[in-house]
Amino acid sequence: MKKTLLTLIFVVAAITITQAQVWIGGSVNAQLNKDFKSFTIAPDVGYCFANVPFSVACALEYQGSFVNGEGYSHSLTVSPYLRYDICDIGERFSMFVDLCSDIEVLDFSFFDVGLSPGISFNLTEHWSAEFSYGFLGYQREMNNDNAIERSFVLDFKTATAEFGIYYNF
Repeated sequence: MKKTLLTLIFVVAAITITQAQVWIGGSVNAQLNKDFKSFTIAPDVGYCFANVPFSVACALEYQGSFVNGEGYSHSLTVSPYLRYDICDIGERFSMFVDLCSDIEVLDFSFFDVGLSPGISFNLTEHWSAEFSYGFLGYQREMNNDNAIERSFVLDFKTATAEFGIYYNF
């Protein structure tokens, strides 16, 4: 464990020293209604390649939910993604599309891969805000009976909207 942590520290330090475009950030979400309460914490770290419009990143998402009559449940999801910067809109805005995947790691009951569009706003030289909305892709989910459901999805519900704040090194 100590070797892994030390290796990770050296990698992060090497990237930062070379003045690479690294960002950290994430999102926090909450949903409250009469029968259902949930929250999500999703820290995110990424690396932007120099002179090409691609970035690679990964988020680690923890979600907890409480349903009246069913109790508390939680999940842990790893979400790697490849970002393509489509275009700049003025000096502060840019459009992007993420090739993303979500892998539920506690019980391996959920997997998806697809595209998610978004827009980024540069607040300052180091701070940015991002908004993404929608998902087009493939989902594989195991239900309570251990039956596997596969589907292709075009999803523009409000539940797919995400907002995040990022610090760029």
